[in-house]
Amino acid sequence: MYGSYISFCLHLILCANTRIHSHSFSGLYGPNGILPSHATLGIQDKRHFFDKFWENPTLLHLAPVFGLTVSYCMELFALTGILLSFLGLVYQKICNLFIFFTLWLLYLSLYKVGQTFLHFQWDIMLLESGFITIVVAPILFSEKRKTTPRDQLCFWLVKWLLFRLMFASGVVKLTSKCPTWWNLSALTVHYESQCIPAPLAWYLHQSPVWFHKLSVVATYVIEIALPFLFFAPFRKLRLFSCYGQMLLQVMIIASGNYNFFNLLTITFCFSLMDDRHLFGLQNNKKASAMENTVTGITLGLLIYFTVLWFGIDLGKEVPVHSEIQFSAKDFERALKLAVATSIAIGAISFFFTACTSLYDLVFRSRSSLFEYILNVIQYVTYFTVACFLFGISLVPYSTLDPATRTSLPVFLNRWHGQFDQFHLTSSYGLFRSMTGVNGRPEVILEGATELQGPYNEISFKYKPGQIERPCPFIVPYQPRLDWQMWFAALGTYHHNPWLVSLTYRILTNESDVINLLDSNIYNEFEEDWPPKYIKGSLYTYKYTSSSDHSVTDNSWKRTRVSDYLPIFSSEHEPLIKYLENQRILGQPDLTLTNTLLASFLDKVWVICSATEPHIFIWALLVSAFVVTRLS
Repeated sequence: MYGSYISFCLHLILCANTRIHSHSFSGLYGPNGILPSHATLGIQDKRHFFDKFWENPTLLHLAPVFGLTVSYCMELFALTGILLSFLGLVYQKICNLFIFFTLWLLYLSLYKVGQTFLHFQWDIMLLESGFITIVVAPILFSEKRKTTPRDQLCFWLVKWLLFRLMFASGVVKLTSKCPTWWNLSALTVHYESQCIPAPLAWYLHQSPVWFHKLSVVATYVIEIALPFLFFAPFRKLRLFSCYGQMLLQVMIIASGNYNFFNLLTITFCFSLMDDRHLFGLQNNKKASAMENTVTGITLGLLIYFTVLWFGIDLGKEVPVHSEIQFSAKDFERALKLAVATSIAIGAISFFFTACTSLYDLVFRSRSSLFEYILNVIQYVTYFTVACFLFGISLVPYSTLDPATRTSLPVFLNRWHGQFDQFHLTSSYGLFRSMTGVNGRPEVILEGATELQGPYNEISFKYKPGQIERPCPFIVPYQPRLDWQMWFAALGTYHHNPWLVSLTYRILTNESDVINLLDSNIYNEFEEDWPPKYIKGSLYTYKYTSSSDHSVTDNSWKRTRVSDYLPIFSSEHEPLIKYLENQRILGQPDLTLTNTLLASFLDKVWVICSATEPHIFIWALLVSAFVVTRLS
């Protein structure tokens, strides 16, 4: 079981490193990129490496040792991560603790200078799960390796991470007091308002309102109720909860472009399976009468309380009517009890797993004396590490209930604070509130050669722009720039200095940044590229109805709302001064001395840019699968 988990983790680390590397580094983080990475490191800091590393844990402090600039060193680290992940997939003998530690450290190094483009929940989730994978992975690979008592204990940490992720994601929807989540209408908005909708999202958006509401009810059940079954003593209940999570993740993958996040969550679900189920092994042992009875009663109660709390009945005007029957006060009281109970259940489950593993070590081990002593040392070490990780995870998790947070032991808060910069554990809560209730806001940049215009739209590769172009399906790739444009539309440009930087880089025709835009942009502007003036407009986008779509074949319709960005030119002094104050312009970079390695990285970038990033990622994954099968 742990081998499948490790294999999938390698897949996802490969996806993560590839999506950062291909098409992005120079445009996002290069010396002439949108947010130059060298400005975040403090290049003039002459302190010892370890002092700087403890304060800001990134190996990019070693960039001068490689003779590279910071952005080139980022490319080198990402490329190293890709190669290690790919080799691990095709040659599993190298899959050990040291490889995963290297991969985790490389991704942490990139994350620390990634600024706004890398600060997503799935990035910190990959860091936490990456560190857990270090604990799960064998110290050294051996074909004769058998499951050891510490494996079950370490793998429990994956289950606990999955529980925290799903339960918190369900709870925050209600604690945010977002009206759409409370009146069950969130999915009538979600499909068109998410960052980059997949093609299937338009069709799901056309579903009747009663179906959307029922889907929200199902989401609450899957995210809030089912996670408690992760710790059930009976296999059938764990598998039921497992496939509930997988169903939700598959639907999110089909309807939205959320990179590797949902694939990573599905990977966590392996912690709820056993080898017999995962590999279809034959076993004559049948479920006991007690297991069948408890499973039936549990599922019956789940259905009963779902119908009761969400007022589900067969309506007269709609096939199924649903409406939340509890108040915000009721939920707050229940949440306080649920958080405390879940911590207690987690602690009991953890120590039960630890005792079971210890019993197997003491009474069922048939190894030699040397192996027995080695297993005991491993068990004690890994039990200590697991206790530490479980303990500090309670600090961010307990933020769901302030009363529980204040009741935690002081030393747990101190430990969490001391290691917070390594992101060993974090708080989660996805889709907290629904934006774009009256249509998704979208920033459209427009360029012109004359101040008075006419202004032409500057198209991006993936985000909604021209109404006749639907958004593509690009999982597991995440176009960082297109995603941030979605967040920019929710605020103002004053809170998004990177957008002002993007405008300046387009005006100065920085090729690395231009490569992040639509590849047809030169054809659209013809001889008027680059524009001398750029402005931004705020639009409201909505999906077309089925009738409109059948006539125009357009997925979107849009309405201009207001100006968003004032007119800028490359010679606009206040613009240049603003970027200098934001440490985007005028910051010293390291001197490039290793031109040979830099030239090699440039050639690799050219190869990566030859095809679409998501196709490139899938090509690598399929290649690894084929090589594995043929070897």
